[in-house]
Amino acid sequence: MLESILSDPAMRNVYFDISWDELAKYIVASPESVRITSDLINHYPERFLFGTDEVAPPNQEKYLRVYYLYEPLWRLLSPEARRKVRKDNYERLFDEARHRVREWEKSQAQVN
Repeated sequence: MLESILSDPAMRNVYFDISWDELAKYIVASPESVRITSDLINHYPERFLFGTDEVAPPNQEKYLRVYYLYEPLWRLLSPEARRKVRKDNYERLFDEARHRVREWEKSQAQVN
């Protein structure tokens, strides 16, 4: 199902945040599930990102818990895919969104 979404040009605006702990436990449940997921991410590295699902964690250990759950996945990703998922995609998407919001704000100020 994910492959069909990712390969569809009409769905190029769809990205997957893999930071949820419920998702992590399924991805790392078996060597096969890790391999399937890593193959998909390695094929579409620009479409996945890792954020955080922790709300007000009491300490750094709790904050990084899900990140460390993904250790088997991180090991199977290419260096490029690891970098994109853990940092680059987030920066690209949010920087681009910030720019588009500012452009929209400028256009609205001119209209009103």
